[in-house]
Amino acid sequence: MDDDDILRVQRQLRRRLFEGSAAIRWRPGRELAAQLLLYLDDSHACWRITTEWLRDVLDADRVDGGFGGFVGAGGQAQHYVAIAETRRNSNPLPSVLGLRFNAFEPGMRAVWDEPVVAAIGDVSQERSFTAGMRGALLEVGTAAKLALPVRDGARPVGLICADWHRESPRWKADVCNQLGQLAQVALGPLLAASAQLELERRRDAQGAGHAPCALHLHEAGPDGARPSELAALTPAELKVAQLIAMGLSYKEVARQIDRSLSTVDHQLRSIRDKLGVRSTARLVHVLNERLERLRH
Repeated sequence: MDDDDILRVQRQLRRRLFEGSAAIRWRPGRELAAQLLLYLDDSHACWRITTEWLRDVLDADRVDGGFGGFVGAGGQAQHYVAIAETRRNSNPLPSVLGLRFNAFEPGMRAVWDEPVVAAIGDVSQERSFTAGMRGALLEVGTAAKLALPVRDGARPVGLICADWHRESPRWKADVCNQLGQLAQVALGPLLAASAQLELERRRDAQGAGHAPCALHLHEAGPDGARPSELAALTPAELKVAQLIAMGLSYKEVARQIDRSLSTVDHQLRSIRDKLGVRSTARLVHVLNERLERLRH
């Protein structure tokens, strides 16, 4: 797998998600999908960005996400384990990262029967939960939750769960309906494609007998030095580059520079073009290398 493969998948998904009658219409969903496309070759970053976005959209106390949580067509269980999590800074709920939830649990299976989002206003009274499931959720501070099944077409991909420490939070029905559609139309295809790209990258690395190496933009000159590609960036682009190198998310960069997500998207495209890379994940590695040289 190389940059051309990533770019090809990005273009296919961009057309699928933003063009034609089946395109995403909900503006917040379009912005999230555009951001995920930038990180498509970094599966964990895609899940992290999604949990951060959903925490803000729902004003949740904790949002986690990951693959699994369903029973396949052949009866084989894919148990749910959260691989990404975002918690409220004030009064945070305990972490659920790494906890395993059995896909055979009636409460888990009921989630996949919901047409959009499974809303549970009071975990302590939820009849679809076994005593073990209810106890596990109460132990991590969950009084109410929304469970969002993520599918790529008819194929289940994983779950995203939003939790609150209080019962019956004020979630909005229209937002929940939009989330259900977004999970099927955009999140499923994006997260599934990201996982496939990561799998192919690992296979390539194993076939070559080593881990993927860092990308070098230019060959060294006679004296071993490389030109500073950062000099080609405008002051505004350099600011965005510095924030990206610090690990800030797409939305965090937009807040820092007080610009729209579309402006950040445009600037990142320009930065990638000038530095000769085609994905944001690789751009971060390159920027850290270049910025470290400038500091010394």
